[in-house]
Amino acid sequence: MMEDEFMKKTIKWSCCLLALLQFSTGTTRVMADSFKETSVEKMSQPATKNQKEKGDQTTWQLITSLGEEAREIAQEEDLYASVMLAQAILESNSGQSQLSQAPYYNLFGVKGQGASFKTLEEDSQGKMYTTQTTFKKYNNYEDSLGDYVKLIKNGIIGDKNFYQGSWKTNAENYRVATRFLTGRYATDHKYHEKLNQLIEDYELTRYDHKQTLVSEKADYIRPLDAFKLTSKYGKRNDSFHRGVDLAAPQGTKIKASREGKVTRAAFHPSWGNYVTVQHSDGLTTLYAHCEKINVEVGQLIEQGEKIASVGSTGHSTGPHLHFEVNRSQNLEKEQLLDPVEVLEEEVFE
Repeated sequence: MMEDEFMKKTIKWSCCLLALLQFSTGTTRVMADSFKETSVEKMSQPATKNQKEKGDQTTWQLITSLGEEAREIAQEEDLYASVMLAQAILESNSGQSQLSQAPYYNLFGVKGQGASFKTLEEDSQGKMYTTQTTFKKYNNYEDSLGDYVKLIKNGIIGDKNFYQGSWKTNAENYRVATRFLTGRYATDHKYHEKLNQLIEDYELTRYDHKQTLVSEKADYIRPLDAFKLTSKYGKRNDSFHRGVDLAAPQGTKIKASREGKVTRAAFHPSWGNYVTVQHSDGLTTLYAHCEKINVEVGQLIEQGEKIASVGSTGHSTGPHLHFEVNRSQNLEKEQLLDPVEVLEEEVFE
C-alpha cells in the first residue's frame, strides 16, 4: 500500500513538472491559457521529423519577410541585423506564438500597455517564478520591428544607454552583442547561447552587410561557353527544380561563374559529382552531374577557371550541367535564387 501511495504521488508530481516545462520558451515565457500554442517549446518531448520540418519552414518564412528590412534598419542604426532576426525568431517562436500574431504582432516580447499574460521568469539564482506581464500591441510586424529598435537605441526609463553594449560600435561581433543582452533583455542566463545558435543555423550574419543588388552582379558569367537550356528554375510538374539545366557535350569545360572558394567537391546520389563555390557577396554557386572534378575543397579559384567537366553522373538522363545559386552556404531550398536573376537574362536566350 505504501508503495502504491508513493507511486501515485510520484506520478502526480511528474505530471505537474511536465506541464510546467511545456510552457517554457527561450526568454520571457508566456503561459496564457488562451494561447493556441500553449506548448511553445515542448522541452519534455523531442521534435518529430515533421515538427522540425514545419519549424524550419516557418522560421525561413519569418527570416524572408523580415530580413531585408532588418538589414536596412541595422545599417542605419548601428545594430546587428543577425541579432535582431535571432531575437525575433526566439521571442516569437518563429512567428507562431499568439503574442506575435494578430491582433498583437509583438515579435520581440516588448512590454507595455496592450495584452496581459502570465509569464515564467528566471531570477538571478536561476529559479523560475510566475508573474503577470503586459505586452505591447502593434498594427503589423514593421511597427514591432521599429519599436524594438527604439528600445535598443533609447534604452529604458532612467538609463538611455541600457542596451548600448549591443550596438556595433561597442560590440566587435554578434557574440559580444548577444552576451551583453543576456540578463538585460531577457532573464534567461542561456539567452546568448540560444541566439548564437539561431544565427549560426540560419546564417543570419549575411544580413549584417549591405545588400549586393542583382543589378550589381553583372560580373557573374555563364558557366558554359555554349549550351542549350533544357530545364528552367522553379516548379516542374509535381516537384521543384532548384536551378537550371544546361545541356552540352560530354567533357565540356565548366567555368567558375565568379571568383571564390571551393566549399564542396564530392559525390551526391542525385547531383552526382558536384562542386560548390562560395563568393564574396555571400552567394554560393553549385555545379552538378560533372564527369570530372578539377578542384579541391578550400581552393581559391578565379572567375572563368575550369572547375570540372560536363558529365551525366548521379540522377541524370544525359550530359548536362545543373547550375544553382543560393544565399545559403548550407544550400537551403528556401534561400535559392533563380540563376536568371544573377546572370544577365540574355545569357539564357
